[in-house]
Amino acid sequence: MTKYLFMLVLLATSSQAFANIPTEDPNPGFKPKIGLTADYVPAAIDMYGITLSPYHYDRDYAQWGYYIGYAKSSKDDMDVTEPAEGYTQDTLWRFGLSYSLTSNFSIYGGATSYNNESHYTSNIVPYIVDGEPVWEEEKETTWGGEIGVRYMMDFGLMLSTGYNSATETAVFSIGWAM
Repeated sequence: MTKYLFMLVLLATSSQAFANIPTEDPNPGFKPKIGLTADYVPAAIDMYGITLSPYHYDRDYAQWGYYIGYAKSSKDDMDVTEPAEGYTQDTLWRFGLSYSLTSNFSIYGGATSYNNESHYTSNIVPYIVDGEPVWEEEKETTWGGEIGVRYMMDFGLMLSTGYNSATETAVFSIGWAM
């Protein structure tokens, strides 16, 4: 009986001793990094942009990161009667969080703002010397979300793809993590 009592006391004291030993770093190879990618969005008018994606600097939340991206299309001429002029242009803002599943593979998701702007003249020119037509602007904003995957190679090359519900298209990115 004393043998079992002795082992029980020894077990209780040893578990207290082990509880006070500091644990190893859960992310021993963690090194804060930031990624910069070039983006392509095949929307109604193709958009090109950049995304900045830092990985969290707090060692307790090393798997988390965030991103912000901006893409813009070229100006596309509107079909208006002469002498009127007009063009449309699209912009896309993307922002959200990412979570690393492994050191190289992560998922991301967030909100997006897709803006379609129309700029046009009304064929009315002021009766002054060197008069220019009056430009008018209409802007339509569509909010949506996106989700995607990102793969970062050991030497820093980043590849990612995702789906954007505001543009109803994919988002492709290639870049570098430092």
